[in-house]
Amino acid sequence: MQAPRAMDASQAVLMWDRGALGAECDRATQVREGVETYLGHPVFGQSGDITVRVVLSRVEEKGKRRVEARVSQADAQGRTWGERSVSGDENCASLDEQLTLVIALMVDAPEPVAESPLPPPPPPPAPDPDPDDDASGEIETAPGLERPAPSPPHAALLGFGATSLGITPDVGFGAGVAGFLKPRGFWGLGVDAAMFAPHRQALDSGSLKASLLVAGVSLCPFQVAEDGAWWAICGTFQVARLHARSRGLLEARRDTQFFALPGLSGRAGRVIAGRWLVAGGLNLSFPVTPDRYVYRDVNGDRQSAFEVGSFVLTASAGLGLIWN
Repeated sequence: MQAPRAMDASQAVLMWDRGALGAECDRATQVREGVETYLGHPVFGQSGDITVRVVLSRVEEKGKRRVEARVSQADAQGRTWGERSVSGDENCASLDEQLTLVIALMVDAPEPVAESPLPPPPPPPAPDPDPDDDASGEIETAPGLERPAPSPPHAALLGFGATSLGITPDVGFGAGVAGFLKPRGFWGLGVDAAMFAPHRQALDSGSLKASLLVAGVSLCPFQVAEDGAWWAICGTFQVARLHARSRGLLEARRDTQFFALPGLSGRAGRVIAGRWLVAGGLNLSFPVTPDRYVYRDVNGDRQSAFEVGSFVLTASAGLGLIWN
């Protein structure tokens, strides 16, 4: 590549438009300094013969979000040419090196040569060009192994149907709601609540009716929403309210007990139509100190009606919404 031509300090103007992006995307100063360091002399001022305009926007493709910059140049007569597109990851700073190269080439050869190909890139800090780049001039960047991209923050709300085994006299069926929040830089958080339909069990000359309410919270070290998929692996802590009522027995009575249900859960789903989430999951919990329900038969002897199992398995499936 030929040596850069000398330029006046005010020959070019850099116009930076971050659009709706945050203040962290005001990278004009860093890019100006990078271009002038690369060219080896001052370039930008308050006015000049050439205006380089950078417009930032955020795009989403296949569930992944990234920042894109469109770079164009114009002369004093308003003629524009040589528009380029530069893409990075979610962090606006990922565009710096690519914008430095593109803008330096623009201001170093400002004549309208939109059809001319880009010369090979210089030594670092600029990276080697991708041989698969198309004619649009788009330059892609991606996070390296030493700096993995964090999982994007998101929130999800689910309504679900559920079936449970081990906490009522037979298999229980119910419905509930669950909400999940994944902040940036922290584990996922969740809340849920479910109500199971009353179950009736025949006992000698009478019967026993049991109903169940469960509510809890969860902490999810692994919670991800990307590429149209969503999944979460969580530690859970629930509280169960089990209400039993007997009829037609020697000692007909009502009994309500509360007990803890620590456990583990896993959920996975698919994002459809942009925001709808179809998901299912399993929860394995271990009841802490529940009592068993007993009654007296016609001979006056104490009998066991049922007791909560040493573990409870709950399966669920539902539909909800997800916000990125």
